[in-house]
Amino acid sequence: MASSDLLYPIFLMPWNLSFLHTNTFLIGGQLGQALCKLVPFIISVSFVVSTQNLILIAVDRFGAVVFPLRSPLITSKLCPFFILATWIVAAAVSSPDLFTYELVEYPEGTCRCVENWKTEAFGESSSFARFSLAYYILFIYIPVLLLVILYSIIVIKLKTQVHPGEQSANSQ
Repeated sequence: MASSDLLYPIFLMPWNLSFLHTNTFLIGGQLGQALCKLVPFIISVSFVVSTQNLILIAVDRFGAVVFPLRSPLITSKLCPFFILATWIVAAAVSSPDLFTYELVEYPEGTCRCVENWKTEAFGESSSFARFSLAYYILFIYIPVLLLVILYSIIVIKLKTQVHPGEQSANSQ
């Protein structure tokens, strides 16, 4: 999780600062074309990995608090599988960035990295709207809702449990 959390600002900050300052892509040629595709891809991958890791942490905490005497839901043997799975899912979900971003070089020597969903890979359909809707639902709305539900159950469980040494209302 730490690597995905580090990748996000490392790639996002220079990307945003260059566009805020110059409104152009600073690198042209083959390197610029590669970076134009890779930077949004890495930003998206790191976001999706971080989101999935937050869900896994919440599920693990939920299991530890709500079912304390059971074996953990996420064991140390399963951790490498979950780590690999989160990166594979994130790369698969973010792969359209590799096809839709392209570097456009203008005659005056400036370059812009633009997103074009009307490529050969996607055709003339409304792919962008569908992809964006699915992306927001699957990786923003559902995870936030799941986090709220899991942590609410954890809080309720912790608030209602009897602490050792406390007297109950009946014993008074």
